[in-house]
Amino acid sequence: MSLQTEEIYRTLLLYSADAVIVTDCAGTITTTNPSFAKLVGAAVDELIGTSLANLVVADWEHSEEKTITSNNGTNADEDAESTGDTQAVTILSRTGSELIMPAARFPLFNQKSGKPDGHLTIIYVIQANSLQQAQTEFVSTVSHELRTPLTSIKGFADTILRAGDRLDSSQQRRYVGIIKDQADRLTRLVEDLLAVSRLESKKLQLTIRALDLKEAIERVQQNLADKAKKHTVILQIPPGLTPVWADADRLEQILTNLIDNAIKYSQAGTTVTITAKGIQDTPEMVEFSVCDQGVGIPEEHLPQVFSKFGRLDNPLVRQTEGTGLGLYITRSLVLALGGQITVESVPGSTTFTVKLPAATPEQQAARGRG
Repeated sequence: MSLQTEEIYRTLLLYSADAVIVTDCAGTITTTNPSFAKLVGAAVDELIGTSLANLVVADWEHSEEKTITSNNGTNADEDAESTGDTQAVTILSRTGSELIMPAARFPLFNQKSGKPDGHLTIIYVIQANSLQQAQTEFVSTVSHELRTPLTSIKGFADTILRAGDRLDSSQQRRYVGIIKDQADRLTRLVEDLLAVSRLESKKLQLTIRALDLKEAIERVQQNLADKAKKHTVILQIPPGLTPVWADADRLEQILTNLIDNAIKYSQAGTTVTITAKGIQDTPEMVEFSVCDQGVGIPEEHLPQVFSKFGRLDNPLVRQTEGTGLGLYITRSLVLALGGQITVESVPGSTTFTVKLPAATPEQQAARGRG
């Protein structure tokens, strides 16, 4: 190894924000860096010669099995790549605290014998901190979103129980109506949270087939007809539009979210335009867009619209109930179907455009043969 290469590795080890530990075959620390020392609350010199098992609780059996396989003749390079699975480990700090962080362990092979001389363990401190912050923010936001409808439900239920005999029938109906509305809101939030969980855990079940996009749009428009009574909804769909490859339920969910948002976040008396067409330059995709005449989205806020709980701070949005998860779920569904979604906005108009794989006759025939 050249001096320059040694200096590169020394610098990486010294200044890496992630904890790096080298141990021998017995699990004794031979080299580590300041990040790990800071993590466990000790000096680097104190850690050299101590057992890693006293500081990091982990189950490395899977890696050990593969290391034994390597010993029996498996290609060492391939095995080194396969033993780096990330797992959650518990860091035991000298202060008595315990931290759970992602980590991976890799065998270090002797170049001459091809046998492992020890292990390199990496604890991903940056990833853990980012994940912990994201989880904390998510739990905080969910708690706030749950508290709002629960407060209304509890308040009006208490009122009915406490003063029910003094309330006339119209007041009782109004209070029960509010309780039902807030319970429905709570149900929508829980359903959205379950959808987010399935999407992020990759457990979403999809049944992909050729679907008539025009029929799907018209069905969703009909379902939202009551909500759109004070709006004009225009469909611009050419005859003979190529079908799309999609899951019927998920396509309907995407369309419902986008059209419902266009109605909710634009003033009464305005127009919502739904357009669908083939793409001349990209025949393997079909495009549809939903355009409203709402207040628009400031350019600096456009990147936030697809984030979790991403709701804009303007009067129309504040007076409209929503979980802030709809567009996050919509984007995730579009990506799961192999598509793309974009948004463009100017004052007085916002357009969401979705591109999905086209189910051309040739593709349908090929799929049928497969």
